[in-house]
Amino acid sequence: MNKLLWVSLLALLVSGCASTTHDTTASPSFPILDKPLPDISFEQGQLNREILADLLIAEMSGHIGLYDDALSLYLNQARNTQDAAVAERATRIAQFMRNSSAVLEAAALWSAAAPHQQEPRELMAGILLHERRFNEALPWLETLLRDEESDAALLISSQAEAIDPSTASQYLELIERILTEQPDRTDLHLATGLLFLRINEDDAAMRAFDRGLAIEPYQPQLVMQKVELLRQRDEISIALNLINRAALRHQDNNQLQIQQAQLLMMSGQFQRAEQLMKTLLDERFRDTQLHLYFALLLLDHQQYEASRELLESLKLKAPDHPEVDFYLGHLAQQRGDRELALSYYSAVEQGNTFLQARARMLELFNDPSYQARVENTINKAITLQPSLRTGLVIVLAEWYKTHNLKSVALERLSNEITKAPTDTRLLYTRALFYEPEHPERTLRDLRRVLELDPDNPIFLNALGYTMTLHTDDYEKAHLLIARALEQQPNDAATLDSMGWVLFKLGRAEEALFFLQRAYELFPDPEVVAHLVRVLHHLGREDDAQALLDDYLSKMPDDRHLLDALKRIGAE
Repeated sequence: MNKLLWVSLLALLVSGCASTTHDTTASPSFPILDKPLPDISFEQGQLNREILADLLIAEMSGHIGLYDDALSLYLNQARNTQDAAVAERATRIAQFMRNSSAVLEAAALWSAAAPHQQEPRELMAGILLHERRFNEALPWLETLLRDEESDAALLISSQAEAIDPSTASQYLELIERILTEQPDRTDLHLATGLLFLRINEDDAAMRAFDRGLAIEPYQPQLVMQKVELLRQRDEISIALNLINRAALRHQDNNQLQIQQAQLLMMSGQFQRAEQLMKTLLDERFRDTQLHLYFALLLLDHQQYEASRELLESLKLKAPDHPEVDFYLGHLAQQRGDRELALSYYSAVEQGNTFLQARARMLELFNDPSYQARVENTINKAITLQPSLRTGLVIVLAEWYKTHNLKSVALERLSNEITKAPTDTRLLYTRALFYEPEHPERTLRDLRRVLELDPDNPIFLNALGYTMTLHTDDYEKAHLLIARALEQQPNDAATLDSMGWVLFKLGRAEEALFFLQRAYELFPDPEVVAHLVRVLHHLGREDDAQALLDDYLSKMPDDRHLLDALKRIGAE
């Protein structure tokens, strides 16, 4: 359908009804045709009765709010006609409805009918990148990336952290081909650097940022990325020098100034940092998130009084902000002001810190004599936030366990499981609480959680490791742990489990590899005890004894270390 015909159709729809008068007194008669209508055919650029009827109905549906009907009709006719104008109209309706799948279909039809137009390609690439469908986005990006007016490179930059490494490498190949033709594109150098970071090639990323800065010195996004990379390398003075110069040239760029404040704090220039924060907060008085960020930045750098002052001023501006009360409670707890901390924590009645606030309150009830207050605190919290019931019950159970009330904890967990028998978090917690007195009950609960969630790596590892402790079915335990390790290959607990089950299977050399990796990631006493046992078994008695002595000097009462000492002494 040509554009003129399409515009005429819409004009007829909009104006025709308003300009026509109807004589309601007359009863017009219409001839009834008994001849069958000819078959409908679809020829590009031509209307037929079905197209005309559907598009008119679609427009009228849109006018009275039946947008689903309008979209369905337009999409159908976009498929039938392969017409750019119809497909564009379908795309606009789908955009208005925020129906991403319909936008993708309609925009694809639009692009096929009008291959010279960039907009449908940009729409598809944007949605696919936003939905992290990176492989599907790649074919649409090449022509977009060649267009300096396109935002495609910025879209890639915004999603670079989420792209899987193999796909990131494909994006790099594409962008580097375009850079050979358009070497002065700073947006492409930025995207290249971020993609190099994604595949852990930091030096290549730095070179990419430097190439961009050679073209446009102090370009804010390139500066911020280079500064962050320098910060990670602990080159704080170089990073601060760069950010200071960039901030002078872009005094209206708040993001640069925020990063500047962060680096001033890291370099110990607290007074300059606080002055800069005050200036920024005066300019962005209503920005409560920035206010909170600066308060937490001060807190992280142990500037407690300055942090408290910022939090209290924020509380005056945003009295219902739950995170403010939480961090004021944290500061009061740190100062040893128990009652004030409890008051702030109890004021948190919603938000992401609600559960953590209750856990902190229980920390302050640090004696079994507080049992009634603890139970009242948790029961009241469940009333306030019933959706957090499981988490709150687990916090309570942990308090019971800490204060040698394990039987009370198990009773409460069992009561909750009666009400929610498929709650895997409750079952898993109870399984751990049964250890070490009731291993058969631990195994029962762990088998149950794995029935409910058979691919969960935490549950796979827990059951596999428990089987190495309380059964001799090491082959089955090995299979479970191997499945967990496939999903989380750098998890210290799972690496430790794999090392221990291999030791039980008589494969000590292999076991040593996994236990050393676990030790490097998380050298807790249980991992150390396993590593000591394997080193001793392999004839490395001196290494085993030195490692064990080192940890026993720090934790002389740890049961895992003492057990290892006993066992290597008996070998």
